[in-house]
Amino acid sequence: MLASCRLRQIVLLAPLLALMFEWPFLVATDPDYWWHVRTGRLILETGAIPQTDPYSYTAFGHPWVAHEWLTEVLLYVTAARFGYVGNVILFGLIGALTGLLVYVTCRRRGAGEIAAALLMVWSQAMGIASNNVRPQMLTAFLLAVCALLLTMYLDGKTRALWPLPFLFALWVNLHGGYIIGLVLVGLTVLGSVFPPGAHRPALPPRPLAAAAGLSLAATLLNPRGFEAWLYPFTYFRAGNVSQLHVAEWQSPNFHQPLFFLFGAFLLSMILLGIGRRPLGLVEVLWTVVFTALGLESIRHVPLVGVIAAPLLGARAQAEFSVFRRSIAAWRRPLLLVAASAALMIVVLAAVLAPARRATLQLGWEPSSAGYPSGAVAYLRNHDLPGNLFNEYGWGGYLIYHLYPARRVFIDGRADVYGDSFGQQYDTIVTLGPGWRSLLERYDVRIVLVPGGSALAVALAADPDWHVIYSDSVAGLFFRDYK
Repeated sequence: MLASCRLRQIVLLAPLLALMFEWPFLVATDPDYWWHVRTGRLILETGAIPQTDPYSYTAFGHPWVAHEWLTEVLLYVTAARFGYVGNVILFGLIGALTGLLVYVTCRRRGAGEIAAALLMVWSQAMGIASNNVRPQMLTAFLLAVCALLLTMYLDGKTRALWPLPFLFALWVNLHGGYIIGLVLVGLTVLGSVFPPGAHRPALPPRPLAAAAGLSLAATLLNPRGFEAWLYPFTYFRAGNVSQLHVAEWQSPNFHQPLFFLFGAFLLSMILLGIGRRPLGLVEVLWTVVFTALGLESIRHVPLVGVIAAPLLGARAQAEFSVFRRSIAAWRRPLLLVAASAALMIVVLAAVLAPARRATLQLGWEPSSAGYPSGAVAYLRNHDLPGNLFNEYGWGGYLIYHLYPARRVFIDGRADVYGDSFGQQYDTIVTLGPGWRSLLERYDVRIVLVPGGSALAVALAADPDWHVIYSDSVAGLFFRDYK
């Protein structure tokens, strides 16, 4: 009987986890992947983690906290040995493991196998736009580990806390999102200060306090010490260029279908009442804080799914017996297979429409679809004098292909350039007052921007600028000295 239940569980989960695994194969190359892997190469070539900007001429020598240095080394080593498809496989596995951790946590919260699988899909579908070869996926994975360990502690298993300091020592060198994990631990400590209520036994506070203190100390085990520890807080200052101009740092637009699942989740939590049994104050704090983060920034929506899907399952199974129904109650395995396959088809139909525009990622090199590959080939074959102005989202691609022969104007490391410089970039691309003088100030003689953009149209009409290359993606302009 036990073997039969396990087989049914595998049949249920396998196609759903396969869907999560295959998604990075279907999406376009992330704009930051290029400079991440180039940084990993730089670290291994020099034997040092860069502390100042080496890639641009506008911020050259400015302080740079390379807080993802270990991920960047991992990306480069994997790409050097197995090509880009190796990284796709690696991050596909990370995505699938994240989903599996959410499933296990849902099960610990009392949800049956079917309900836990549905919640797992719901959770991962909420963050599907972020499922790519990017360091943020490691934060989602490690947050899922952290949430499972804390859930086990809340169930009375205090030994589950002791992996946390080791997890944070690794996390702080992989991605700046470790601060989110510390928030989760801190909320657990705060919620545990108050009586747990009659439905939950009191837990010894010392193991949690000790694990929290050691985890906080472990985040100092990085090459930059306190500087790296303080780095994530720079994103919350007023006027931060990422918060103002980078799309994934904006609030979700619930008019877009991409965020319908997030909206449905919020409504479900309101209807079920997150503060009711079997949940306590700790879970209320988790839900409120992570929901606020998700409403504040698209970037945090995948993390909301990781944390809150098991809590939604706990409330649902407390109200409706069908949500805690065991897989053993399914007397027709073929019906289970059909339901799982149908669910996978529905999800695929919802997500594959935009993916069809991207090149299938099976090559040694990442797909250059949407990037100025033709213009870059022209620049490599022609030694043009002067500085280059480039589209923000193409900076990493240019670093990957042109550094160190040519440095960029800007790239995805917005924190290196600073808020005022980001405003200058916006002035140029939007043809704001003084845009021409800014190009002259930085001695820009080459401009690489999307064809048909406002700046491309303005330069095409300017007799001082000449179109030296153009295709369906980009226009390359050159200005002679007067």
